[in-house]
Amino acid sequence: MIDQFISIAEVLGYLKVEDISDIEERAEIIEQFLNRQASKGVGNAYERYLENGASTAANVITIYPRANKECILWCVNHYLSLNKNANVIEKGCRAMKQYGTGCGTSAVSCGMTSLHKEIEARVAKLVGKEEAVLFPTGFTANLGGISYLVGDRDLILIDGESHSSMINGCKLSVARKMAFKHNDIADLERKLKKYGDAYENIFVLVESAYSMSGDLSPLKEITALKKSYKFYLYVDEAHSFGFYGEKGQGYCYEQGVTEDVDFIMSTLSKATASVGGFIASKHKYCGILRWGPAYMFQACLTPPDAAVTLACLDEIESNPAMIRELHEKNQYMRGLLNAKKFNLGHSQSPIIPIMIPSPIKLLIVVDELYQEGIYSTPIVYPAVQKHEGRIRLILNLAHTKEQIDYTVEMLEKICKKHDAPCFLSETSPEANTGSHW
Repeated sequence: MIDQFISIAEVLGYLKVEDISDIEERAEIIEQFLNRQASKGVGNAYERYLENGASTAANVITIYPRANKECILWCVNHYLSLNKNANVIEKGCRAMKQYGTGCGTSAVSCGMTSLHKEIEARVAKLVGKEEAVLFPTGFTANLGGISYLVGDRDLILIDGESHSSMINGCKLSVARKMAFKHNDIADLERKLKKYGDAYENIFVLVESAYSMSGDLSPLKEITALKKSYKFYLYVDEAHSFGFYGEKGQGYCYEQGVTEDVDFIMSTLSKATASVGGFIASKHKYCGILRWGPAYMFQACLTPPDAAVTLACLDEIESNPAMIRELHEKNQYMRGLLNAKKFNLGHSQSPIIPIMIPSPIKLLIVVDELYQEGIYSTPIVYPAVQKHEGRIRLILNLAHTKEQIDYTVEMLEKICKKHDAPCFLSETSPEANTGSHW
């Protein structure tokens, strides 16, 4: 049975589909697969790590079989490349000496410092909301915030491509949950019209920029529905906060819809190169969030992490040209890929997917790119639909044009070598970005 699988992702999908819940059986199946891969000399792409931390190039270590390779990295979400910024590092080190290494307790048990409160005030002002609530991670912001905000007489309508943290927040909630087709305004409106009078409240959940497909949410069209239907809008700006808007205010700001968005959420681990997350909203709604379990019973992010976030916000504020430069590089790389007819789906953001619907050829391409010093992880089922596999190229500000040129050149060479179905033709269907809800 194990021989039919080509990736650990397929094994995990099999366990889910077959409803195999016994811990011993699950452990045995996973171990058998990993042992088989190791015996064949195939490295597990999801257990590689970096010898000296993230940058645009790094030494990538494979555990089984033991190997290492200096690679251009395309799998890191440090969009503005601030994790190696000298000013940011200095402020983080200074905060550790002044505040210590950790907080030791949760926010309601006096775990926050002046640094944490400054983050809440600054991000609220930046995204245009009255207040913000700070969480230790972006994942727990979504998980805890969504599950606690909604009630048992409410309905959640969530975009079918939303992040796992949002999906699991919905699953933990007591509300009824329903997905609408990805970026499909007509499907969302049908559900709002059908269920609008059947629930006390309706919450619509979307991402501003989607992490797996790199496309942007039609926020203007969604907020326009508020003229006809009553609902609360929750937008996850994890992949847009800090580098959309002229000062990093985010995609809601750039689209001019901030006033019509009730909750703006983001992680602090991407553009601001730290860790943590926040939900910004009206003062009265933040009062609810501060009594949720994810806020009350979880230790605060460390003071050095808080200082790094503030330092990154300083850098963005003092050098907004870096935002423009990132988007210029995005257009440059997309221009090269489009000229070679790569299928990029409907993507627009600095997340650039190369669609390769054949799982076997996708893994071959990823492995050969690694051998040529280019690394990103394969995105396969169950993270996306079975026919929607892809490589994600996540563009960072520090990527050079030489790195971009080499990556595109090798990608074309390897894909053509293996006849990988990643090029558009006159008969190619548009990329299908269906739900993995």
